[in-house]
Amino acid sequence: MITEIVDNFLSKEEIKFLLEYYKERQLTVFRYINSYPLELNKKDEKLLFLINKLNNKSKQMKESQIDWFQIVKWPPSNGQELHFDLASSRTTLSSIVYLNNDFEGGETYFEDGTIFKPKPGRALYFDGNYHKHGVKAINKGTRYTVATWYYKK
Repeated sequence: MITEIVDNFLSKEEIKFLLEYYKERQLTVFRYINSYPLELNKKDEKLLFLINKLNNKSKQMKESQIDWFQIVKWPPSNGQELHFDLASSRTTLSSIVYLNNDFEGGETYFEDGTIFKPKPGRALYFDGNYHKHGVKAINKGTRYTVATWYYKK
């Protein structure tokens, strides 16, 4: 399985900003399956630091750029079964950036048994259309991530 982990992808200040950004807009968020995603706008200048970091890495890996992305809140007792990221027919790459770790459970896992433990600021890049993956149930606390799907222009 080809994945890439980037620790310290986001700083503590950037993480704090994104968590506050989500909380300021959470009244506009609706439940989707087991989580509460906040769709992000690629033209929002407040998110330029995140957009640039995500795009720089995805360009290095697969000459791709952000198709769409979101901050996702995962409440206790929720997770996600193994699945493919069939977000779009043009998706070439997926990533998860962990914003916190003050919860139990919530690891990203793959069909082959690989498990990635959340660590604030850590980015995990992988081909979600090719590698079946899921989220282990959150046993205690709330998990926050930035989920991103990329495409090749």
